[in-house]
Amino acid sequence: MRFDDRAARRRSQPRLADIIEPVKKVGILLIVVTAFGAAFMLTPPKGRRSMREFDPARLTELELGMWKAYYGKERVRLFSLLVTLLHEQYHYSWATATREGFHLARAAATFGDLKGNYDVVLPDLEAAYAMAKAWTGSEFDPRAVAKAELAWWVQRRVPGQNSAEQIGGLIADEYALLYETTRARVAEAALLRAEAAALRDEEAARPDWDRIGRLLLQSYTELRSELSSETV
Repeated sequence: MRFDDRAARRRSQPRLADIIEPVKKVGILLIVVTAFGAAFMLTPPKGRRSMREFDPARLTELELGMWKAYYGKERVRLFSLLVTLLHEQYHYSWATATREGFHLARAAATFGDLKGNYDVVLPDLEAAYAMAKAWTGSEFDPRAVAKAELAWWVQRRVPGQNSAEQIGGLIADEYALLYETTRARVAEAALLRAEAAALRDEEAARPDWDRIGRLLLQSYTELRSELSSETV
């Protein structure tokens, strides 16, 4: 091979610097994207860390979507809506909302398939409410709230003992514990939510989601009003 042929071949081969430079640029870009992604996931939305401050209409919209997803066995959609609800209602970062959402969604999915031994979902419920307590600086007992929530989930499956009044009373028990208030303050909101659930069950084949949504909106409007008027 002649010298000029070897020189031409060397010139045609990529230099190490030509390879490294684009790789460095891609690496820097990935670092920047990762940093922005981490900041997005870890930064909570603006607002006080409180379960008492929420938009009743928005909460109704999200919960109604969750009910539809739950009964439609759309677990991915259920999880997505749940994480969004936690992010907006509790002012969680997306990362915290995702962690708590995992526990709540798994509890709901597991419960939906159970025929007994319902206490197996308590660890997930308790873990979720422990996160809520730590994040909001509340004083409630996570285990007590978890047991109160499971109580009305189970009771809804007991014929003759699952009227809206009976379930509403159990939801009021949970609300009183969770929001650290009196049962009387949250009784009406709890009853309205129980009536929405009862209506869904009565019309399981073709639920009147508009009517159910109106009951949920009344429930959350009443709850927000009572919690806002209470000195904490």
